[in-house]
Amino acid sequence: MIRSKNLADELYNTVFGDPWHGASMQKILENITAEQAVKHPITGAHSIIEILLHMWAWTEEVNSRLSGGIPNEPAMGDWPRLTDFQKLSWAELKNQFFRESQNIINTIKNFPEERLDEVVGLERNSPLGTGVSFASMILGLIQHNAYHSAQISLLKKIT
Repeated sequence: MIRSKNLADELYNTVFGDPWHGASMQKILENITAEQAVKHPITGAHSIIEILLHMWAWTEEVNSRLSGGIPNEPAMGDWPRLTDFQKLSWAELKNQFFRESQNIINTIKNFPEERLDEVVGLERNSPLGTGVSFASMILGLIQHNAYHSAQISLLKKIT
């Protein structure tokens, strides 16, 4: 389970730990207010809260695939609509993302080593993230987190 543990550790670092590329999502989100989270300081760009919902959606989808689910677009949608989550506070949204992140980290730790090289889905579909191995899909989620954490860091600086 060395590969599974290493992948889980890398994902943990992007969300909660001390990743090589900069701050973790937990650290980045720490001092962002609800007012900052919903602002659109760049015309046509997503807000911090929209990016967090997107990250949560894909974390949930990848966890579903690792747990035997059929690859699909996330149940919440690729870019979930903020209006669908208006009953949750900013703190609750962050906690949901962190909870789902811990769930997938636990799933990865227990994922059978021999299945890491199995292909997800029937064909290569880049937007859907299929046609790659489970290990590549997990690495893709780690990269996805790093990419979007950088976006949130920049938005945080200008809001």
